[in-house]
Parts: sequence; C-alpha cells; structure tokens
Amino acid sequence: MAQANNEISSTMTRNTALAWFVKINSGDASQSDRHELDIWLAADGAHAREYEKLSAIWSALDAMPDPRAGVRSTPSRTPTISRRMFIGAATLAIAGGGTVWFAGLPDFVTSDHYTGTSELKTATLTDGSFINLDADTALSVEFTSTVRRIVLQRGRAFFKVAKDASRPFIVEASQGSITALGTEFVVHLSPEDVTVAVQESAVSVAPRMDATAARIEAGEAISYGPSGLGDIRRDASETETAWQRGKLIFEDQPLRKVIADLNRYRSGTIRITDKSLLDLHVSGIFDISNPDGVLDAIIGTLPVKSIQLTRYLVLLRPA
Repeated sequence: MAQANNEISSTMTRNTALAWFVKINSGDASQSDRHELDIWLAADGAHAREYEKLSAIWSALDAMPDPRAGVRSTPSRTPTISRRMFIGAATLAIAGGGTVWFAGLPDFVTSDHYTGTSELKTATLTDGSFINLDADTALSVEFTSTVRRIVLQRGRAFFKVAKDASRPFIVEASQGSITALGTEFVVHLSPEDVTVAVQESAVSVAPRMDATAARIEAGEAISYGPSGLGDIRRDASETETAWQRGKLIFEDQPLRKVIADLNRYRSGTIRITDKSLLDLHVSGIFDISNPDGVLDAIIGTLPVKSIQLTRYLVLLRPA
C-alpha cells in the first residue's frame, strides 16, 4: 500500500513539475507565476528534485542526437532534439490536458505509440494487429522473426491480435507478461497493479515473480501486483473496455485508483493530500469528455473538498 501511494505521489509530482517547467520556459510566465512556482518548490523537497531533473535535461537537450527511427544525418550536421521541439510538444500536450513525460524523456523518444491526457488513438501494426490506446498511454513495439512483443509503459490499451502461429503475441506490463491465446483483450497498468480483461477468446497471464500462470477467457479479468495473481473476476471486462465507448465505469473502487484514472483525462493534476481519503470508495458511470463531472461527484458524495492552487494543480482534502 505504501509503495503504491508513493508511486501515485511521484507521478503527480512529476506531472506538475512538467506543467510548471513548460509555463516558466514558454516566455509567457508572469511574476505572479514565478511566485507561485517558488511556493510549490518550497512545499516539498520532491518538487524541487523533479524540477531540477527537467532543468538538467533542458541544459543538455540541444546536444542530444535524435534517436528516432528514420532520421538521416551527415558528418557535418547531426539532427538534435531541440529545446523548441521539446517545449512545443509539451505545450501542445498540456494545452490539451496531456503529459509527454516518461522516465525523464519525451514519449516521442521512449515510445513507438503514445497518447496525451484525454487523447485516444488507434495504431495498426505491421502484422495486421491493431491497438486502441487509452488516454495518457505509452508503449513500445518489438517484432522479430520469432516473437511479437509489446511493452506497455503506462496507461491502458486494447489489443486485437492478428493470427500468426509462428510468433506469439506478448504484452509486458510492470513485472508480468500477457500472452494472447486469441484476439481481443485489454491491459491496464495502474500505479499499484496491472489488470487484464478479455473480450474475445483467451490470454495467459504470468507475473514474473510468481511461477503460477492463469488462463482467463472472454468476460473475465484478473489483476496482478507485487503479491502475485489475484482472483479471476467474471463479468468484469465491461469496466475495462468502457472507455472505448466514451465512458468511465468505477465499481466500488478506492479513491486513489479513481483519481489516477481521472488524471489521465483531465488537464493538470489532482492530488490527494490526506492518506485517510485514499481508500474511500467510488461507484458510478461517467462520460470521459466531462472529467470534471467525476470530480464534482466525488466532492458531492464523499467527505472531500477541493482546493485549486493553480490551473494545473487541484488538491483533495478532508471536508
């Protein structure tokens, strides 16, 4: 539990640091903005550390060779990921509610396919499989002559797998792997666990730290985390596929998981400031185009109040 809470807090801090960094380096920051940033940096040592990471990469960015596939260079002129390229991509993502940061580098460097906050996308792979990417999702693709491998770096994705008996289709997420035994399934990587839900046929789910593998079939779901595999849940795939129909469904979910999902659809970051709120439970069906409706429902039904510190940062505290 403590580890999961720390991961949620770290993600929120990193996202907020990026939003502030883009604002300050965009050329549009006011003296008031700089004062608000100083307050945020002073509030927690982790805030300053994340901001310093961005500053360090910013300083070296103009000298970084562009690792994206297909870039041709000459001895006299090496393509670079410029400051303008980075700040432009980050500004566009944040303006649409997005975050382009993952493990210290922009998604266009670390991922083959990615989405920002509130953005949905479909990607067609070279074997004819296709992937629906949920909001704030990033993944990489590695196809060889013997295996088709996807690494889900964050977020949630729906996979419709093309048949190829000679090459298994494997999705890696956190410390586990999911092997397709059929065609359609969803993998959801959250800060505390991974959930796999099958819509058609079956998959095999195997956490690496646990030798036990589980087969789940259409209509079933299972989660795994540091303690291994959970129980198979039936009639659970509807919750994990609802986003493809424009809905978010929460069935008695702890507030910490609801906020982690909500932050993928809403501009800026919502942060829970009191651990007593983390395990409050939320149920409901919401429209992904109206994430503030989820926030309003939380405030209206739970002993919670919100404080908006900046346009990018909302705090939830006990009412």
